[in-house]
Amino acid sequence: MMKLNEKWGITFFWVIFVCTGYSQNVSRQLMNDFPEWIFEKFDNFNPEAKILGDGLFTHLPPITEPYSETNNQFAGTHEGKLYIRDKASDSLTILLNPDPNTYWSMDNAMWSPNGRYIAAKQVEDYNVPEIDLRKKDSKEIIKKKYSRAGEPIPKHIFYIVTVTSGEKREIKFDENFPYIHLLQWSANSQKLYFLIANRLLKEVQLIAVDVNTGTKTTLLKETSKSYLIGLNLLQGYSNRLINSKHVVFFEERNQFTWMSEKTGYNQIYLYDALGNLKRPLTNFSENGVVVSIDAIDKENGWIYFKARGNKDNPYQLQIYRTSLNKPIVEKITTSPGMLDVFFRKSMDTLWVFRSELPKTLQLERYTSQGAYIDSPWQANDSIFSQNPINFEYEWVLAADGVTKLQTFILKPVDFDPSKKYPVVEHIYGGSFINVVVRDVLDMSLWEMNKLAQEGFIVVYIDGRGTSERGKEFQDFSYGKLGQVELEDHVEALTQLAQKRPYMDLNRVGIYGHSWGGHFALRALVEFPELYKAGHINAAALDPENFRIAVEPFMGCLPQECPESYKKAAISNKLSRLKAPLMIVHGTNDDDVPIADAYQLVTHLKALRYTNYEFVVDEGADHIVMKNRNWLPQMINFFKTKLK
Repeated sequence: MMKLNEKWGITFFWVIFVCTGYSQNVSRQLMNDFPEWIFEKFDNFNPEAKILGDGLFTHLPPITEPYSETNNQFAGTHEGKLYIRDKASDSLTILLNPDPNTYWSMDNAMWSPNGRYIAAKQVEDYNVPEIDLRKKDSKEIIKKKYSRAGEPIPKHIFYIVTVTSGEKREIKFDENFPYIHLLQWSANSQKLYFLIANRLLKEVQLIAVDVNTGTKTTLLKETSKSYLIGLNLLQGYSNRLINSKHVVFFEERNQFTWMSEKTGYNQIYLYDALGNLKRPLTNFSENGVVVSIDAIDKENGWIYFKARGNKDNPYQLQIYRTSLNKPIVEKITTSPGMLDVFFRKSMDTLWVFRSELPKTLQLERYTSQGAYIDSPWQANDSIFSQNPINFEYEWVLAADGVTKLQTFILKPVDFDPSKKYPVVEHIYGGSFINVVVRDVLDMSLWEMNKLAQEGFIVVYIDGRGTSERGKEFQDFSYGKLGQVELEDHVEALTQLAQKRPYMDLNRVGIYGHSWGGHFALRALVEFPELYKAGHINAAALDPENFRIAVEPFMGCLPQECPESYKKAAISNKLSRLKAPLMIVHGTNDDDVPIADAYQLVTHLKALRYTNYEFVVDEGADHIVMKNRNWLPQMINFFKTKLK
């Protein structure tokens, strides 16, 4: 369909490979004629790099060989050994064997700009537990390392490897900081920059390492009573952390920028090369919550970023810029639906990718000062006429009666307000994702719209405890996972129905995937008087058995605070379950293993509960919705149970 480059790789990988079956088809059609020529203006991934293995999960981009333009060489691993190979050859030159109980990994590995070194890590995971996976049409059980809350995690040991000799020098870090991310080399190949974090992400350190002496200098340290940055600090997310531009180095100025929520809202700060704060570059009063740094004009000292600065609509994104040279923040755009922004290499034209419901998906050009030029590409309108969307946004109050929450409602195109319609809530619940649909490439929009067209009202709710409205809003559920979130959802549905008598609250279902599956099941057992049917997909059960990603949000390990995890459990509440349930899980899910679903079924059998269906999706990974049978099964489930 199109090439993937560094800037757009995550967006298009998601559209092409991760999106669910039906939404994937719609998204492919929407993006089908996206201009190929635009990618010639950006640096692409090297197409000759070999795939070395899966990424963190099978549904994420794979690990590939890093490439040195200086040497015209690739680095890679084979059977745990570190090799290099010439670009024009498939012949491998083994540089180093792994140390005992370790193996070399190219995840987060980087060549030095001068081509003399490779910074790479060995992984020690012999004591990490394993899960069982199974691919489609295979009886073979595949073992994969997997750490649940409180369990051992892999140890990452970084080295500076001299390419010509194979000499390696270990870079030692404090063992209390197991999350280690290589951010970049200095331009002169004399320094490495790392970001490290402790296990609960309550402290992060930015560290510079001298290549010649091994001396480490802590440039910046930040601590928090809750967690910092979030999932991007966990193992396997280094590329996402780098692409987020949490840290940006301006070596020619002897400065760097750092994003922080220390004031309660994410902002950008400027530091000198020694880690001394020079000044804030952004502020909440002018730009609201900074979401991301998207483009940098180093020559003229401008940083272009997306932020949510509309006090009436705290989710609306706009593009701003701030200067490294003087204290100024300028708003660049005013149009809604900003997805991404980037420059041509010449830095004279700002490209904006914009999407908004019901049918806006287009590429726009602006001057660097924000003057609109033109729209060189727009998605084909016929896709929207073939898949019409009847929707509305509504603000409601949270369970505290004060906090405003945004909701999104899908209705049938032939909607009749005099009728009564069953309701299905789409939920996620995790504090790192919002669910309210704001663009036409949203993963769930097209499936849920298909459900709406079958005669349902579909509701999305961004309750307290979700992201991008400041630290206090997001930390609402910190340390109390599953104990406080659902009251907002019940209250929101009640308020929506009061103004919309066509919403039949006697026929409410709930759908969720991954953490959303957990919260959907939780809703069924904690509010059985409201939720009457549940469709849960790739769901984790009890937080004490979640993957280690749960630890920062709980604020402790299970062995440190067993009572907190016990309060967050669901399995001890399953006796309250009354509603029909469909459980869908893939046998090759390495994010939430199918063992969690089997455990749930075991509990249900022990309770002699029979009002459920368990769909084992052979060979499916975490994104079970890619199966073409999934959507009709889901729709049929709710039609059968709620109509």
